[in-house]
Amino acid sequence: MRLSPRRVCAVPSIGVALALAGCAVVAAPSSSPSPNPFVALCAEPVVKTCGTDPVPAGITITDAAAAADVLAFADEVQEAIADGTNELTLHADAPDAPRIDPEVSPEPKWQYTLRPGGRTDGLADILAAAAVPGALGISADEGWPSAVAATLDDVEPLIVALSQTRLFSDGGTFTVPSTDEHFRIVYVPSRTSMDGVRAMIAIARDYPDAEVLLEAPTIGPQHPTFYVSRLTAEQVSAVDARLRDPKLATASADGIPLEYVLGSAGEQGTTYVSGTFGGVTG
Repeated sequence: MRLSPRRVCAVPSIGVALALAGCAVVAAPSSSPSPNPFVALCAEPVVKTCGTDPVPAGITITDAAAAADVLAFADEVQEAIADGTNELTLHADAPDAPRIDPEVSPEPKWQYTLRPGGRTDGLADILAAAAVPGALGISADEGWPSAVAATLDDVEPLIVALSQTRLFSDGGTFTVPSTDEHFRIVYVPSRTSMDGVRAMIAIARDYPDAEVLLEAPTIGPQHPTFYVSRLTAEQVSAVDARLRDPKLATASADGIPLEYVLGSAGEQGTTYVSGTFGGVTG
């Protein structure tokens, strides 16, 4: 009869027993993998939808979740990804967000990206800004905040309201949804006054086919320049005269001339006309 390895180890011989003492050592079973923490996290009450990957790329938070609950949940998620390599974005839907293109998701109410080794400190400011009526698309990229206004008419009141929050106290980027970029301003309150903002909104409203942008660096001196493109040559002349009106000298908040560049395309290529709000020099 052929003996099994277990029976060989059991042969009653002292010498053999000593020689085969290792037979009594059974290999430890392989440790079972740690449970995926997102199985439990995705079942939390604050979660509306959750990705199916081991580490989901994004988690949608319920619209009515309390800020304290969202912050506590974010801390749990941050802990879950601490030793990984994948980042994860938390966001909440905005039921009233305008849907410009049926193939493009509407703007979220807010979004915040968690990264391995990162912190959740900035989320509280995001949630506070998102609680402002009419606020959409609240986010902060490298500390500079952004917001979306549903329409041009909502831009000014949204800037005024969000400027009262800590996140937007030093300014932010404000856009209006459109299929092609129509309106975006990088608003720095120490550089551009609300008189200037109103003038820019009025031009965007009066020239709906134009691209209207106020650009400024988000760090450093942050001197802005106002750009209007996709105008006809006649429209450039009209807008140029309009912006040179001495009444618009108040567009600058710090007395430094606020420059603008107007562009029109023609047979000879793109032509640019530049100037300053109110015709201010200096």
